[in-house]
Amino acid sequence: MFGFLPIYIYIYGQKKRKPLHSSSSCLLHRVHLQTLTRRNMKHSFSLSFNFVIVFLLVHGSLSFNNLHHYCDEAAKSDPNLSCDFCIASLEAISKSKNASLEELVEISTVLAMSKATNISCYISQLLKAQNLDKYHTSALQDCLELYADANSTLHDSMCDLNSKDYSKANIDASAAMDSSSTCEDGFKEREGVVSPLTKENNTFFQLTAIMLAFINMLSRS
Repeated sequence: MFGFLPIYIYIYGQKKRKPLHSSSSCLLHRVHLQTLTRRNMKHSFSLSFNFVIVFLLVHGSLSFNNLHHYCDEAAKSDPNLSCDFCIASLEAISKSKNASLEELVEISTVLAMSKATNISCYISQLLKAQNLDKYHTSALQDCLELYADANSTLHDSMCDLNSKDYSKANIDASAAMDSSSTCEDGFKEREGVVSPLTKENNTFFQLTAIMLAFINMLSRS
Protein backbone atom coordinates (compact mmCIF):
# COMPACT_ATOMS: atom_id res chain seq x y z
CA MET A 1 0.00 0.00 0.00
CA PHE A 2 2.77 2.38 0.90
CA GLY A 3 4.36 1.63 -2.44
CA PHE A 4 1.69 3.70 -4.15
CA LEU A 5 2.18 6.70 -1.86
CA PRO A 6 4.84 8.48 -3.95
CA ILE A 7 2.71 8.09 -7.05
CA TYR A 8 -0.32 9.46 -5.20
CA ILE A 9 1.68 12.38 -3.87
CA TYR A 10 3.04 13.13 -7.35
CA ILE A 11 -0.41 13.01 -8.95
CA TYR A 12 -1.91 15.04 -6.13
CA GLY A 13 0.86 17.59 -6.47
CA GLN A 14 0.24 17.91 -10.21
CA LYS A 15 -3.46 18.40 -9.62
CA LYS A 16 -2.79 21.07 -7.02
CA ARG A 17 -0.44 22.99 -9.37
CA LYS A 18 -2.87 23.16 -12.32
CA PRO A 19 -5.23 25.74 -10.76
CA LEU A 20 -2.22 27.90 -9.92
CA HIS A 21 -1.07 27.74 -13.54
CA SER A 22 -4.56 28.68 -14.77
CA SER A 23 -4.77 31.66 -12.35
CA SER A 24 -1.39 32.94 -13.53
CA SER A 25 -2.56 32.85 -17.14
CA CYS A 26 -5.69 34.83 -16.28
CA LEU A 27 -3.62 37.33 -14.34
CA LEU A 28 -1.19 37.78 -17.23
CA HIS A 29 -4.09 38.17 -19.62
CA ARG A 30 -5.64 40.89 -17.45
CA VAL A 31 -2.32 42.71 -17.18
CA HIS A 32 -1.93 42.56 -20.95
CA LEU A 33 -5.42 43.96 -21.47
CA GLN A 34 -4.78 46.76 -18.99
CA THR A 35 -1.53 47.64 -20.78
CA LEU A 36 -3.30 47.75 -24.14
CA THR A 37 -6.09 49.87 -22.65
CA ARG A 38 -3.59 52.34 -21.23
CA ARG A 39 -1.83 52.55 -24.59
CA ASN A 40 -5.11 53.15 -26.38
CA MET A 41 -6.10 55.82 -23.86
CA LYS A 42 -2.73 57.54 -24.26
CA HIS A 43 -3.04 57.38 -28.04
CA SER A 44 -6.60 58.73 -27.90
CA PHE A 45 -5.56 61.54 -25.55
CA SER A 46 -2.62 62.39 -27.80
CA LEU A 47 -4.89 62.62 -30.84
CA SER A 48 -7.41 64.78 -28.96
CA PHE A 49 -4.69 67.07 -27.62
CA ASN A 50 -3.16 67.46 -31.08
CA PHE A 51 -6.57 68.27 -32.54
CA VAL A 52 -7.13 71.02 -29.94
CA ILE A 53 -3.70 72.53 -30.63
CA VAL A 54 -4.26 72.52 -34.39
CA PHE A 55 -7.73 74.06 -33.96
CA LEU A 56 -6.40 76.86 -31.76
CA LEU A 57 -3.54 77.59 -34.13
CA VAL A 58 -5.79 77.67 -37.18
CA HIS A 59 -8.45 79.73 -35.41
CA GLY A 60 -5.87 82.21 -34.14
CA SER A 61 -4.25 82.41 -37.55
CA LEU A 62 -7.59 83.15 -39.20
CA SER A 63 -8.32 85.92 -36.70
CA PHE A 64 -4.84 87.35 -37.15
CA ASN A 65 -5.10 87.28 -40.94
CA ASN A 66 -8.62 88.71 -40.83
CA LEU A 67 -7.51 91.84 -38.96
CA HIS A 68 -4.44 92.31 -41.15
CA HIS A 69 -6.51 91.80 -44.27
CA TYR A 70 -8.97 94.56 -43.42
CA CYS A 71 -6.21 96.97 -42.39
CA ASP A 72 -4.36 96.23 -45.62
CA GLU A 73 -7.49 96.85 -47.67
CA ALA A 74 -8.15 100.07 -45.74
CA ALA A 75 -4.62 101.33 -46.42
CA LYS A 76 -4.98 100.55 -50.13
CA SER A 77 -8.13 102.65 -50.30
CA ASP A 78 -6.47 105.71 -48.71
CA PRO A 79 -2.80 106.61 -49.38
CA ASN A 80 -2.80 108.73 -46.21
CA LEU A 81 -3.67 105.73 -44.04
CA SER A 82 -0.91 103.61 -42.53
CA CYS A 83 -1.54 99.87 -42.46
CA ASP A 84 0.88 99.45 -39.54
CA PHE A 85 -0.94 102.14 -37.56
CA CYS A 86 -4.26 100.43 -38.27
CA ILE A 87 -3.00 97.06 -37.04
CA ALA A 88 -1.31 98.48 -33.95
CA SER A 89 -4.36 100.54 -32.97
CA LEU A 90 -6.85 97.69 -33.35
CA GLU A 91 -4.65 95.00 -31.80
CA ALA A 92 -4.59 97.09 -28.61
CA ILE A 93 -8.27 96.15 -28.23
CA SER A 94 -8.57 92.45 -27.35
CA LYS A 95 -12.05 92.20 -28.87
CA SER A 96 -10.69 93.06 -32.32
CA LYS A 97 -8.78 89.76 -32.55
CA ASN A 98 -11.97 87.84 -33.33
CA ALA A 99 -14.00 90.74 -34.72
CA SER A 100 -16.01 90.85 -37.93
CA LEU A 101 -15.81 93.83 -40.27
CA GLU A 102 -18.97 95.29 -38.72
CA GLU A 103 -17.45 94.97 -35.25
CA LEU A 104 -14.19 96.54 -36.45
CA VAL A 105 -16.13 99.58 -37.66
CA GLU A 106 -17.64 99.93 -34.20
CA ILE A 107 -14.26 99.50 -32.49
CA SER A 108 -12.57 102.08 -34.73
CA THR A 109 -15.42 104.53 -34.05
CA VAL A 110 -15.04 104.10 -30.29
CA LEU A 111 -11.27 104.61 -30.62
CA ALA A 112 -11.83 107.83 -32.58
CA MET A 113 -14.32 109.13 -29.99
CA SER A 114 -11.93 108.32 -27.17
CA LYS A 115 -9.11 110.14 -28.96
CA ALA A 116 -11.30 113.21 -29.55
CA THR A 117 -12.07 113.32 -25.82
CA ASN A 118 -8.39 112.98 -24.91
CA ILE A 119 -7.40 115.75 -27.32
CA SER A 120 -10.05 118.04 -25.85
CA CYS A 121 -8.63 117.43 -22.37
CA TYR A 122 -5.11 118.09 -23.66
CA ILE A 123 -6.18 121.38 -25.27
CA SER A 124 -7.83 122.45 -22.02
CA GLN A 125 -4.52 121.88 -20.24
CA LEU A 126 -2.64 123.92 -22.87
CA LEU A 127 -5.07 126.80 -22.47
CA LYS A 128 -4.14 127.05 -18.79
CA ALA A 129 -0.58 128.04 -19.66
CA GLN A 130 0.31 131.58 -18.58
CA ASN A 131 2.63 132.39 -21.48
CA LEU A 132 0.13 131.90 -24.33
CA ASP A 133 -0.34 134.80 -26.73
CA LYS A 134 -3.70 135.73 -28.21
CA TYR A 135 -3.01 133.93 -31.48
CA HIS A 136 -2.27 130.56 -29.83
CA THR A 137 -5.16 131.00 -27.42
CA SER A 138 -7.59 131.67 -30.26
CA ALA A 139 -6.31 128.73 -32.32
CA LEU A 140 -6.53 126.35 -29.38
CA GLN A 141 -10.04 127.49 -28.53
CA ASP A 142 -11.06 126.83 -32.14
CA CYS A 143 -9.56 123.34 -31.93
CA LEU A 144 -11.36 122.68 -28.66
CA GLU A 145 -14.66 123.52 -30.33
CA LEU A 146 -13.78 121.46 -33.40
CA TYR A 147 -13.08 118.33 -31.36
CA ALA A 148 -16.22 118.79 -29.29
CA ASP A 149 -18.17 118.85 -32.55
CA ALA A 150 -16.19 115.87 -33.85
CA ASN A 151 -17.09 113.82 -30.80
CA SER A 152 -20.76 114.65 -31.26
CA THR A 153 -20.57 113.79 -34.95
CA LEU A 154 -18.92 110.46 -34.18
CA HIS A 155 -21.77 109.62 -31.80
CA ASP A 156 -24.16 110.35 -34.65
CA SER A 157 -22.12 108.09 -36.90
CA MET A 158 -22.42 105.28 -34.37
CA CYS A 159 -26.21 105.65 -34.44
CA ASP A 160 -26.08 105.58 -38.25
CA LEU A 161 -24.10 102.34 -38.13
CA ASN A 162 -26.57 100.74 -35.74
CA SER A 163 -29.39 101.55 -38.16
CA LYS A 164 -27.18 100.39 -41.08
CA ASP A 165 -27.37 103.81 -42.72
CA TYR A 166 -23.85 103.58 -44.12
CA SER A 167 -24.23 106.58 -46.38
CA LYS A 168 -25.02 108.87 -43.44
CA ALA A 169 -22.30 107.23 -41.35
CA ASN A 170 -19.83 108.01 -44.14
CA ILE A 171 -20.83 111.69 -44.15
CA ASP A 172 -20.51 111.97 -40.36
CA ALA A 173 -17.13 110.19 -40.31
CA SER A 174 -15.82 112.49 -43.05
CA ALA A 175 -16.99 115.57 -41.12
CA ALA A 176 -15.23 114.34 -37.98
CA MET A 177 -12.05 113.69 -39.94
CA ASP A 178 -12.01 117.28 -41.23
CA SER A 179 -11.77 118.56 -37.65
CA SER A 180 -8.15 117.46 -37.37
CA SER A 181 -7.00 119.14 -40.59
CA THR A 182 -8.97 122.32 -39.83
CA CYS A 183 -7.41 122.46 -36.37
CA GLU A 184 -3.91 122.02 -37.78
CA ASP A 185 -4.46 124.64 -40.48
CA GLY A 186 -5.40 127.15 -37.78
CA PHE A 187 -1.76 127.32 -36.69
CA LYS A 188 -0.47 127.88 -40.22
CA GLU A 189 -2.09 131.26 -40.72
CA ARG A 190 0.86 132.97 -39.11
CA GLU A 191 4.37 132.31 -40.40
CA GLY A 192 6.77 130.66 -37.99
CA VAL A 193 4.09 129.30 -35.67
CA VAL A 194 4.39 125.62 -34.76
CA SER A 195 1.24 123.70 -33.92
CA PRO A 196 1.33 122.02 -30.49
CA LEU A 197 -1.30 119.55 -31.72
CA THR A 198 0.34 118.10 -34.83
CA LYS A 199 0.83 114.63 -33.34
CA GLU A 200 -2.67 114.53 -31.87
CA ASN A 201 -4.25 115.77 -35.10
CA ASN A 202 -2.42 113.15 -37.15
CA THR A 203 -3.47 110.36 -34.81
CA PHE A 204 -7.11 111.42 -34.90
CA PHE A 205 -6.98 111.73 -38.69
CA GLN A 206 -5.65 108.16 -38.97
CA LEU A 207 -8.30 106.76 -36.63
CA THR A 208 -11.15 108.42 -38.51
CA ALA A 209 -9.58 107.31 -41.81
CA ILE A 210 -9.65 103.71 -40.58
CA MET A 211 -13.26 104.11 -39.53
CA LEU A 212 -14.22 105.66 -42.85
CA ALA A 213 -12.45 102.97 -44.88
CA PHE A 214 -14.19 100.21 -42.90
CA ILE A 215 -17.58 101.88 -43.37
CA ASN A 216 -17.03 102.00 -47.13
CA MET A 217 -15.95 98.34 -47.17
CA LEU A 218 -19.01 97.39 -45.12
CA SER A 219 -21.35 99.27 -47.46
CA ARG A 220 -20.00 97.23 -50.39
CA SER A 221 -20.30 93.86 -48.65
